[in-house]
Amino acid sequence: MKSVTNKIILLTSIFLILTIGIVAFVYSQAERNEFVCATEIPQPICGNAFSEKAKEGRNLFNANCAACHKLYKKMVGPSLKGLVQNGRYPSKEYFYEYVRNENKLIEQNDEYAKAINDEYSRDYSHEFELTDLEVEQILEYISE
Repeated sequence: MKSVTNKIILLTSIFLILTIGIVAFVYSQAERNEFVCATEIPQPICGNAFSEKAKEGRNLFNANCAACHKLYKKMVGPSLKGLVQNGRYPSKEYFYEYVRNENKLIEQNDEYAKAINDEYSRDYSHEFELTDLEVEQILEYISE
């Protein structure tokens, strides 16, 4: 009986020492501000600090784009994460034009605009009155 009690005390002690060690390790990592996020979506809580330009872009994205677009998955419109960097749009300038006046590009028989329009909703078109700076801020946000 004494042997079983000693084994229980030994195992409990080992468990407590390991628990304290893990908590100390996690706490030391938090002290260095090296947070790791369990999701693939960047969030400030996960340690991804956005630049001021990207923060403004996030606000513009949420106000103008988020109803139809998400960063990482298709919705009513395509996912937008890395769209210019991945070559999904010919250039930044093209993206600016597309956001401001998609119908003009379609009327000019632009193949790329027509292909996107055919793949996604024909009931909606981009005609936002955004400045170059605002479009650049959105691009900064979806690029980070």
